[in-house]
Amino acid sequence: MRILCTRLMVLIAAVCLAVTIAVSDAPAQLKKVRMGISALSASYTTAYIAKDTGLFKKNGLDVELILIDTGPTVHALIAGDLQVAGVGGSRIIASAVEGSGLRMLAATNNRQPYKLVVPAGVRKPSQLIGKTVGVGAFGGLDDTAMRFALRQLGLDPNRDVTIIVAGGKATRFAALTQGAITAIVIDPPYTLDAKKMGLSFMFDFLESSPKIVYGTISAKDTYIQQNPEIIRNLLKAYIEAMQFYKTHKPESIKIMAKYMRIPLPSKLEEMEETYDAFVRTTGCKPYVDPEGVAELLRELALKSPKARSADPHTFIDSRFLRELEETGYIDSVCK
Repeated sequence: MRILCTRLMVLIAAVCLAVTIAVSDAPAQLKKVRMGISALSASYTTAYIAKDTGLFKKNGLDVELILIDTGPTVHALIAGDLQVAGVGGSRIIASAVEGSGLRMLAATNNRQPYKLVVPAGVRKPSQLIGKTVGVGAFGGLDDTAMRFALRQLGLDPNRDVTIIVAGGKATRFAALTQGAITAIVIDPPYTLDAKKMGLSFMFDFLESSPKIVYGTISAKDTYIQQNPEIIRNLLKAYIEAMQFYKTHKPESIKIMAKYMRIPLPSKLEEMEETYDAFVRTTGCKPYVDPEGVAELLRELALKSPKARSADPHTFIDSRFLRELEETGYIDSVCK
């Protein structure tokens, strides 16, 4: 009987060990995250890379990228239908000033690779007076950029021109080439098309604009507080994706074109132009620059009195990036 009991105990122990090994070998449960992307823009290439190369999964996340317009993206973040979003900083700040609780966790770009594009015959800013210019949406980042560029050129955007909503990038570009509007702000790959068509660049944001918040990763404060590990892992995936972006040009172009729905190899030249412009603005320590936030607040203050006295730091939650830097994680990735 003793031998039988001993054998039974050994068998039970073996079964338990096998179950333990099977459980330990099983992949950890991925945390689901719904992430909004406000445009098929190269500014969100790091998100595309993190998704396509498995970096989100490597960091324990099952991220669903959802294309949704900027306005609804902000509303979905507030309502909790999205957990995080890639969206223009101007929209986040405009909402947060009103008490929405949205916060910027990171910004993948510190400059806008925009150019102010005008017809070939427009040589001087004064030729824009009385003309109609087009933006994607009032209050959006390109609207903010348009107004900034016009002021830098000595024009009053509220008096000297008529600003209209002229649709997405492709629609605005077509409206410009057809003479329906006289100026747009646009980024690559449209800048290459503009150059080939002989259009003029009146203002270059990469060369002349101040630092600004571009390509943000944002979330609602309550979600951040309740899910610190998800936020930490999301930022780790982003940092790894940013390093991949800077060191793997051919692969990054392929991923970027896939998500932007641009055919390769027929549009390879356009994608190379896009990569070269955007990678210049991308760093491996994606802190949100308070100076960039202050610039957006100055623009917003023209319409919203609450923005005039707002502290730029109020809209930034950088503790996770600071932690990743202090522990040496960022430097270990960004070699």
